[in-house]
Amino acid sequence: MKIVSNKEMRDIESMAINVVGVPSICLMENAGRIVAEHSKEYLLENKKNNVIILCGKGNNGGDGYVAARYLFNSGFEVKVFIIASIGTITGDAKKNLDIIVNMGIFVAEILQKEQLKFFEKNIKECDLIIDALYGTGLDREITGIGKDLIEIINGSGKYIISIDIPSGINGDNGHVEGCAVKANKTITMQFMKKGIAVYPGVDYAGDVIVADIGIPKNLIDSFNCKYHIVSQEDVNLPRRSRNTHKGDYGKLLIIAGSKNMTGAAALCAMSAIKTGCGIVKLAVPKTIQPILQESLKEIITYGVDDKDGAFYIGSVEEVLDLSKTVDAVAIGPGLSNSVDVKAFVKEIILRIDKPIVLDADALNVLSDMVDIIYGKDIILTPHMGEMSRLLGISIDDINKNIYDTVEKFVDKYKVTLVLKGSRTVIGSNTEGIYINCTGNPGMATAGSGDVLTGMISSFLVQGLTSIKAAVYGVFYHGKAGDLAADKYGEYGVTATNIIEHIPYAIKL
Repeated sequence: MKIVSNKEMRDIESMAINVVGVPSICLMENAGRIVAEHSKEYLLENKKNNVIILCGKGNNGGDGYVAARYLFNSGFEVKVFIIASIGTITGDAKKNLDIIVNMGIFVAEILQKEQLKFFEKNIKECDLIIDALYGTGLDREITGIGKDLIEIINGSGKYIISIDIPSGINGDNGHVEGCAVKANKTITMQFMKKGIAVYPGVDYAGDVIVADIGIPKNLIDSFNCKYHIVSQEDVNLPRRSRNTHKGDYGKLLIIAGSKNMTGAAALCAMSAIKTGCGIVKLAVPKTIQPILQESLKEIITYGVDDKDGAFYIGSVEEVLDLSKTVDAVAIGPGLSNSVDVKAFVKEIILRIDKPIVLDADALNVLSDMVDIIYGKDIILTPHMGEMSRLLGISIDDINKNIYDTVEKFVDKYKVTLVLKGSRTVIGSNTEGIYINCTGNPGMATAGSGDVLTGMISSFLVQGLTSIKAAVYGVFYHGKAGDLAADKYGEYGVTATNIIEHIPYAIKL
């Protein structure tokens, strides 16, 4: 599913209107009608009748006037409040406002604080609030009457439907501009918007419906969109040939583990084999190899020369020899973070000429030598803390514009980035930005990231491109976590539970 920025939405609407010839008022009509249909569904299901529509002066308000007309004609009691002088409203919005005034629908301005009590009284008596205040174009902090109105409706306990985006959410980055409407449902027009695809916008949008408002399909298909929501249709797996063998599904080398962190290596290896990898080879410090070999029956383990139970510069040649026998390499889970490990990781990254997946401790030791990854076939999988260390900026700064953070990183280093979070963002400088929606809070558990590394690496050796391996891995990791949460509850999910559900998540 395509995601658009504010400018992209303006551009495609302009093309529909000025190139194709779709009247702008038709787009407004379709938007308002669809909002009315969803509102009517809620009202009928809950045997409710009274609607308040809160409108701004722009086209978002115009959508609200159209919705008011349809709901009024369906027999509902409708009141419209406008946070602007009626005389300042122009264009298509003005035409639709004139219609509802001429129909006798209640319309009132809210311009002064003295009018807030009257508005609040009406809110207490209504059953549904439609938010048509600010739309996607908002780029300033909401203050004054606008803030007061939003606080009143948020505190009302009423069901709220927002048009296009909850008022107060920045359409490009999901920030709250001072305050924002906390909607139960958002009807967004034609495309998902960037601001409600990531947090905190996600928290304010509620259930999101993408509504077709009549922009021609050929125009939509020709639109080269940089941002995407990952859906099941994007990650469909092919059926395997009957005439096949394990060598057809890739050979993966995982470099992981240290004397106090054997579990990370095991989780990564088991998740890779469960995701369909033909052969998984696990290189670990020789101190811990007997422990892992006993428990990992489907994995080939190699004990590599170590120093105090961890990899060091003397481990490099053995690992390089192993890498020559595989299609890709994953490195990081449970390595530890010593000076010796840092030297080892640097040498491996510089000298291995296979696709690499970097995670966990490999990312931590990379933080002061990030330039060595430039232009390599590498997938990085940092969480917010690791990304903060890689960039030398705070987590708050990353969250201020997560899209911009990912775009700048992949453009600078020409790699694939998986920035893990509640909505994981996957980026490539050539293939665009992808937002994943699977997963749940129960997956915030030790070892979950090791499982993801194994899954991404498994898809990589099975022949997917780096960006596809990352997208498929993140989607199915989240889906397996959702299945595990369904069975055990979010509080009880462990990384092992996620692995347990990988086959069910990817089952054709």
